[in-house]
Amino acid sequence: MELLIGKEISNKIREELKGNLSKLDRKLKLVCLVNKEDASSIGYSRSQGKLASTLGIDYELIEMEPSKEAYEKEIKRINEDCLIDGCLITRPLFKGANEEEIISLLDPLKDVDGMNALSLGELFINKEEAIKPATPRAILELLKGYNIEIKGKDILVVGRSISVGKPVAIMLLNEHATVTIAHTRTLDLDAKLSRADIVVAAVGRPHIIDSSKCKEGAIVIDAGIHYLEDGIVGDVLPNEKLKAISKVPGGVGILTSTLIMDNVYRCYLRRNK
Repeated sequence: MELLIGKEISNKIREELKGNLSKLDRKLKLVCLVNKEDASSIGYSRSQGKLASTLGIDYELIEMEPSKEAYEKEIKRINEDCLIDGCLITRPLFKGANEEEIISLLDPLKDVDGMNALSLGELFINKEEAIKPATPRAILELLKGYNIEIKGKDILVVGRSISVGKPVAIMLLNEHATVTIAHTRTLDLDAKLSRADIVVAAVGRPHIIDSSKCKEGAIVIDAGIHYLEDGIVGDVLPNEKLKAISKVPGGVGILTSTLIMDNVYRCYLRRNK
């Protein structure tokens, strides 16, 4: 069973991005909004800041009061500042938040995670310059980086979230895959696993998918990451019958971080074309 590792693919994207950024007449700027009461999200956001710095992107981390009013005010400021090129609104926002409503306030061409209605709509119609959500994009980059055929393959996406499951299903359809979507209420998941050439796991629960139920020689992309007492695991329990599975950590996640930064550049291009 081969481990699919994102580091080399990520490094290639970073080098290309550095080259593109070096040709601009100013440094780009990314602002990250994070709930000040969410310690794990703050830690992740700080690591994003370190990556931005290595790429030559200015980065501002704002620890937000957990209220709709605070987010509305800050998003308005970001929208109006022409020197801010991208914004990452870290989820979860805060208890009781209508996340889609708040994210919809952000200028779609500053939304580096592509979670607004415009970007998702452009993704749906397969518009070339759409700002694609980072994790779904990472999944496809990992498959393509290992020259894994997508066209015509039976691909099972387990998970239907607006952040990963739904957009990655659309992106795979756009690559001419035959896509099935399963979720926590799917009644015959084992049967679907047994038929899929490729399984994309994006459920958000540790080891919820037993890959021994997959067909012999299947490929699994695990977009989950969970910090448990006995280690870091994904959504999938690995099995030697698989041909390949993405490494957790070190597979999808490292590419997601890189592609958020690449989306800052893409947002800049869209706003300045």
